[in-house]
Amino acid sequence: MVFGPIQIFAFGFPDTAGFEGRIAEELIKLSDAGTIRIVDALAVVAEADEVDILRVSDLDEEQREELGMQMGALMGLGMAGLEGMIAGAEAGAEIAEEGGLGIVEAIGEEFIENLPDGSAAILLIIEHAWAVPLREAVVDAGGILIGNQWIGAQDLVALGAALGIAAEMEAEAEAEAEAEAED
Repeated sequence: MVFGPIQIFAFGFPDTAGFEGRIAEELIKLSDAGTIRIVDALAVVAEADEVDILRVSDLDEEQREELGMQMGALMGLGMAGLEGMIAGAEAGAEIAEEGGLGIVEAIGEEFIENLPDGSAAILLIIEHAWAVPLREAVVDAGGILIGNQWIGAQDLVALGAALGIAAEMEAEAEAEAEAEAED
C-alpha cells in the first residue's frame, strides 16, 4: 500500500468548554471524503484528578503493520544503511503489531503527565491521502521534492510585520536620499 505524507499536530486546550464534537465531526468528514486518513488520534481530557483518553485510527491492523514497517525501514536506512533498513522494517512491523507506531505512545505519555486539571490536548497524526496521486504524477514526470514547508496564520502575520518594517526602512532611505539630493 502506498502512503501519503504524514503530519503530526498537537493541540492544547486550556479548558474543555469548547469540546462539543465539532473537531471529531471535521475529522470524520475529511476521512470519509478520502482527503486524509487518521493514522492515530489521541484525545486527553484532565478533570478532577481523572484523565479520560480516547484513541482512534482509520488504519486496520494490516495497514498499521505496513506503515510501521515502512517508517521503520526509512529510519533504519538513515541510521545504518541497507542493514539498518532491514532491521528497521522488522522493528517497525513488530511495534505496529503490538498496537502502536511508537509516536503516539511516546508523545502521548508526556501529554498525560503534564496536562493541568480542567484542560485537554489532542495529538493527531494524519496521512494526507489527497497527495498520493499528485506525488505519483510528479515522480512519473521525473520530479523530486526539493522543499516542503507549511505556512500558518502566525507565519503570515510575521511575514506581514517583516514586510512592513522593510517598507518603512525603504521609505526612510528614500526620504534621506531625496533630502541629500536637495542639499
